[in-house]
Amino acid sequence: MGIIAGLLSMFGWGMSDFLGAIFSKKIGPLLTIFWMQIAGFLLALVYFFMNFSSLTNNTVNILKFVPLLAVCGLLNAIGYIFFFKGFRDGKVSLVSPIGGSSILIAVILSLIFLNENPQPNQLIAIILIISGIMLISINIKELLEIKKLNIFPGAKEGLVAMFCWGVLIFLLINPSRSLGWFLTVLISRLFTTLFLFFAMVAGKQEFKIHLRPPLLILLLIAGLLDVISFFAYTIGVRGESVFIVAPIAASYPIITVILAMIFLKEKLVWNQILGIASTLTGIILISVK
Repeated sequence: MGIIAGLLSMFGWGMSDFLGAIFSKKIGPLLTIFWMQIAGFLLALVYFFMNFSSLTNNTVNILKFVPLLAVCGLLNAIGYIFFFKGFRDGKVSLVSPIGGSSILIAVILSLIFLNENPQPNQLIAIILIISGIMLISINIKELLEIKKLNIFPGAKEGLVAMFCWGVLIFLLINPSRSLGWFLTVLISRLFTTLFLFFAMVAGKQEFKIHLRPPLLILLLIAGLLDVISFFAYTIGVRGESVFIVAPIAASYPIITVILAMIFLKEKLVWNQILGIASTLTGIILISVK
């Protein structure tokens, strides 16, 4: 069951990112993220009201974590904005593995602040991820030809998203242990949606989506896939070791990269292919105990 849940999360998050990338190019990153968050949040809200009494039996504890979860919501919103900006401006197959490496930041912060001893595989994984990101981001061909270091479009935005989500994952550790993963993510998602709303108002961004009904439904499906993948992941780790479920689920950039190469016809140079392989190997390895 844990392996199946991990696979569902991997496919769901991978497809959600791919669909989000397409719509970022069509209607812009902010509008794409906002409506994806709305769709996912409404589905989570249905589950919340179906289990209202069991989820709200410790109101004092919930209120204690609200400020921290507000910060998490802000980090999530910033991460999403930059991540989908990277999709709009760069190649999906490059931005996705960089953003998906957020677990690297979370592990480093845990080693520093929680005094956790790194395992040999974690040290190797950190080296693989950092090396992979460098290979993905840098145009080595141009560097060798004209001796000028160029960063591929979308790489900087992917790095910002990686940092924001890495800090977010680390900050969610304490509230998730007290409130459970569902309430933690539900409340932080609420703040994410609110911050995205204020960002759209401040930027005078219209909320109306100019898409044909089939495409609009596809956008909402992307948001539903995101939150369904989260549910699958939490179900998986409840019944199976996190060290089995997490490496599978964290491999979701593989799906995004494959879809981008098939449907968007994205072509990669040799160092980018090597970088993606190194990054994905590191993501899997860093979660294995």
